[in-house]
Amino acid sequence: MAGTRTHAADRLSGKVALVVGGGWSGPDDYAIGIGGAICQHLSREGVRVAVLDIEDANAERTLAPLLKEGGDAFKIVADTAADADCERAVDEVIARYSQLDILINNVGAGTAPGCEPGSVEELDRLMAVNFRGEVLMAKYAVPHMPRGSAIVNVGSVFGATDPIPGGYAISKRAVSLVLTPTLAAQYAPQGIRVNCVSVGYVWNAVTQLVQDRQAPGSSMEDYRKGRTAELTALGIEGDGWDVANAVAFLASDEARWITGQDLMVDGGYGLLNVFDYSPYGRNLAATR
Repeated sequence: MAGTRTHAADRLSGKVALVVGGGWSGPDDYAIGIGGAICQHLSREGVRVAVLDIEDANAERTLAPLLKEGGDAFKIVADTAADADCERAVDEVIARYSQLDILINNVGAGTAPGCEPGSVEELDRLMAVNFRGEVLMAKYAVPHMPRGSAIVNVGSVFGATDPIPGGYAISKRAVSLVLTPTLAAQYAPQGIRVNCVSVGYVWNAVTQLVQDRQAPGSSMEDYRKGRTAELTALGIEGDGWDVANAVAFLASDEARWITGQDLMVDGGYGLLNVFDYSPYGRNLAATR
């Protein structure tokens, strides 16, 4: 049967989305966090949004502008590393809206406080948050999701084209290359699509926080040029809105025939690595 052709303006209107890791809206519109940008983008397209974050203040920071713009949204404070919290979060969405059409797994812990970097303890914690939490959210969400629903996981270039050492890359690689296609195959008979967006260096609230740790003494301008612009094939800086655009597309009916895929949203960062030893890659890198 041919797909329904829906005007872009109406592609998400009336749907309900649960955005895990929806906090971190950032200090301004440009430095907005990925979760905040996703929530605002969906809300502006007529989606009713549940903003989930482990920190109440972060969830509130995202929720406030949604409500100010007249959106229908509420916040959920939960730790998706905990089974009971995942189940409760989905129950709260159903209690409020009686439906769930979109699950966005944007959670992504980069460090594990109290754990030695690179240790098994750190890996256990990061896998619990970045991988197992997404499995649990899907487990509890899918029974409430009708045919045509969508799950979008948010991965990283560190788990795809550039697997750096450490638990973060391992957990993100597991999400993009293992979990996403596995869930896509598992839930395809139920008409639920599962895709991933793997994100490159973007300028947002989180990268501002890590500037001093990664480049102590550097100016913000130099840091941004080196980390978020030069590390792309296009030579331009991405932000949370670039990620939100991709997520909204995969969550919409416009992507009704796409599942099990990992969409790189990185400004071509992966190209610099893939072609590092070719004349094309060297020339491309030299222009940055």
